[in-house]
Amino acid sequence: MTKNMQFLTQALSGQAWAITPQMLDHLQQLVASGKAMQSLEENVTPEATVQKVPLVKANGRSVGLVTFHGVVINRCPDWGVYYGYMSPQTFAREIRMLADDSSVASIVISVDSPGGTVAGTVEAAEAVAYARSKKRVTAVVNDTCCSAAFWVASQANEIVVSPTSLTGSIGCIISHIDYSKALVDWGIVVTYIRSAVKKALGQPYEPLSDTAKAEFQKMVDDVHAQFIAAVAKGRRKARALVADQWATGEVWTGADAITAGLADRLGTLNTIIGEQTGAIAPPDPAPPTPPPDDGEEDPEARASPDPTASSSPPAAQNPSPTEDPPATTEAGSSIPYSAPPEQAQEEKTVKIEDILAKVRNGQALTAEERAFLNQHLDAQGQASTVELSPEARAAVEQAQQDAAAAREEAQTAQQTANTEREARLSREFEEEAVALGQPKAFGATLREASEKLSPEAYSAMKQSLNAASAQEKLVAEKGSSKDNRESGDVQADYRARVDAHVKAHPSASRAEAGRAVLAADPQFARRYRGG
Repeated sequence: MTKNMQFLTQALSGQAWAITPQMLDHLQQLVASGKAMQSLEENVTPEATVQKVPLVKANGRSVGLVTFHGVVINRCPDWGVYYGYMSPQTFAREIRMLADDSSVASIVISVDSPGGTVAGTVEAAEAVAYARSKKRVTAVVNDTCCSAAFWVASQANEIVVSPTSLTGSIGCIISHIDYSKALVDWGIVVTYIRSAVKKALGQPYEPLSDTAKAEFQKMVDDVHAQFIAAVAKGRRKARALVADQWATGEVWTGADAITAGLADRLGTLNTIIGEQTGAIAPPDPAPPTPPPDDGEEDPEARASPDPTASSSPPAAQNPSPTEDPPATTEAGSSIPYSAPPEQAQEEKTVKIEDILAKVRNGQALTAEERAFLNQHLDAQGQASTVELSPEARAAVEQAQQDAAAAREEAQTAQQTANTEREARLSREFEEEAVALGQPKAFGATLREASEKLSPEAYSAMKQSLNAASAQEKLVAEKGSSKDNRESGDVQADYRARVDAHVKAHPSASRAEAGRAVLAADPQFARRYRGG
């Protein structure tokens, strides 16, 4: 078996794929036939995956061109390019390198891929999103941009398609090949011994069980949801729109992809490179696309800066990754991508209204949304860099009033709760003091002791107070007897002895002192007990 067949067979073993069904079927037939894919001739060098095209007015700057060609195979070896495959990790590394290169004014991605493994695709897509945060990124569909390829391309600022290109096929799939019946015909029986029910499900030499099918379906659904979320964020669309209208597995041709919203305009790789290097004049900016009618824009898409409002190549130093590159005034340096003023105004207004809607609904705001809202709240009564519509300004003022009322209500409620708690605690400790034979005022002392002492120490203190109260009550009862003056004298003597013992031993309680006095003088103890 060739090297090619080995890494392809591994990739087809129970992995989730984001790929066109035709290509997946072709790969499976390739593995089943045992024939290696025809490689390039040995004396032919594959196309360079990264190039730098100088600007017309270069000044040492260029447009970075990187290819996304072939079937995506997670961690595909470098020689896989000879067989029509590509590594998403290599692509991600190249994109990040161009993003961090201050001499690269903008990035163009040439896309010609039916998709491939989900593994590695997220890494490649995140690299494009990272590059988009630093400079202009344009994805050009140079024939096919399906499944995993569209996942990656959707993170660019703009997607350009040709009249005959194919775009879409959003979704994922896991395949399972069952050889068990063929093995039976050959007289071969394969038995799997599992440590757990879900261990190594979906083996090729056994029928697909209901458990395995359910687990695979769960995996497919989870990856599909991630796919939808990534496309919605990258294309700044509602997740419901992406799920209902785009994520159907459908493929759109040329201008149909633009009409559906998956792409932005028609063009070719040569025209885009010419526009961004300044070799040809850019087209007139397209009017702003109206928001979808079927739902709100995806919150995660709103959380990041709108890259379509960014301008062409940044200055020599890299801009902040959280901001779009500043506009350049250098003639011929690149296509001016700044959004029209009315479009930018609409985007700002929509954003503040959406943020305020989240505030009213009690939803958490992202750090950027909080900063954006605070900026406008702090700017009330001052000149603002962004003019808000009357409706938005009224919403801001109402939000301020609602927030102030909510704070006041919360403070009042807290004060009321604190007052009620103080009254309840005072009442409880006063009752406890009386139960221990002490005056109500002693409740404050008990409360302080309960806060400072450990539960065990506080319990021991209450036991001592209770014992002392019982002793004093007994003394009082005996001392009040009119029939036995001698008993009264004994009680007086007892109290005097206890007082003396406590004075000599300050750490001893009166109960402990009483026991010590009676133990020290047995004869007195008999008199005290009436014996």
